[in-house]
Amino acid sequence: MMLEQQTVTVLLFEQFELLDALGPLHMFGLLPEHYQLQIITTNGQHVTSTQGINMQPTLNFNDTIKAGILVIPGGAGVRFAAHNKDILTWLKQVAPQQHIVCSTSTGAALLANAGLLDNSNATTTQKNLDWVSQFGSNIQWQTSARWVRNGNIFTASGCSASIDMSLAIIGYQHGDSLARRIAADTEYLWLNDPNDDPFAPLHLVK
Repeated sequence: MMLEQQTVTVLLFEQFELLDALGPLHMFGLLPEHYQLQIITTNGQHVTSTQGINMQPTLNFNDTIKAGILVIPGGAGVRFAAHNKDILTWLKQVAPQQHIVCSTSTGAALLANAGLLDNSNATTTQKNLDWVSQFGSNIQWQTSARWVRNGNIFTASGCSASIDMSLAIIGYQHGDSLARRIAADTEYLWLNDPNDDPFAPLHLVK
């Protein structure tokens, strides 16, 4: 159990999914005594979400990232970001230094293409599993999981699963009672069974 304050770094790129990024930021941000928030882009310039919201980062890839939690969202832009050599190189360098690395939805494609999910279990949105699963080597994709923990790497399924995963990480690091309190304070119905994603059947794999 880690009790010191940690940095939560969210990687953003053009056409990221807003909830994938802001869900974790909101949950971790409710515990400022434990988590300090920051966002990063390749060049430190603002990026625009799929929903058209501009976000201004505090960091770029030339900045040093403290060990903490790294969050990778999904979004339409992942189809370009997953082939961005700068992003992949940065992930390979920075991710192994973090206490926890996590992705939501198609963000798993970034981790997979950087080789960070090889020979492990992971999940992603079932809606885009066919595309995401082309990346990486020997990844066992869990098709009914809300989120999957493999060592210090967490992967979550669809958008709102980013919130469930964030609460799970809070519970993992600081105890389940604190995670439940945060869920109650935000009036959020925490889907806290990692093996049961009620939305997975809506996107049955062909």
